[in-house]
Amino acid sequence: MGKSTANRGLSFEKQIEDKCEELQKEKIALIHKVPTDWKVLRKWINGKSQIYNAFPVSESKFVDFIGIYNNSALAIEAKETNEEKRFPFDNIKDTQIDFLDLWSELGGKGYYIIKFKQQKKVFFIPSEKMHDCIKNIGRKSAPYQWFLDNCIELDYKELNFIDYIN
Repeated sequence: MGKSTANRGLSFEKQIEDKCEELQKEKIALIHKVPTDWKVLRKWINGKSQIYNAFPVSESKFVDFIGIYNNSALAIEAKETNEEKRFPFDNIKDTQIDFLDLWSELGGKGYYIIKFKQQKKVFFIPSEKMHDCIKNIGRKSAPYQWFLDNCIELDYKELNFIDYIN
């Protein structure tokens, strides 16, 4: 039986969420985790509607975090990979790319925070730069070296992404 991916990335998202709470307490930024949409199935048991199953909606049309910093609207998508030498583009849904493209077109700032678990490295990338890579690199993944050469490396524990929002 295949391993569920429903909880993949939750500890990383929690780490980002903790950082966002710290930024809010310090009155630096207001950034919140967007709740995952869930499909809830109910059935009638003894005259009452009861939940018998629930699962995350597979096709999210949103990003992981939304907020405001320095008079700018922010949208952030968090991703992590176990791959050592590449980041597969199929980790990013087309709906997320479309959302961040429109977000930026309408004046917001969009970013990705990508964690390479094996290397213990985290990178901060403007969405336009990531989307340009996806469209023009001519591969189904970005090599790890591309992140080293083109992205901002964040402190692995501190996740100091706010320092790089312009």
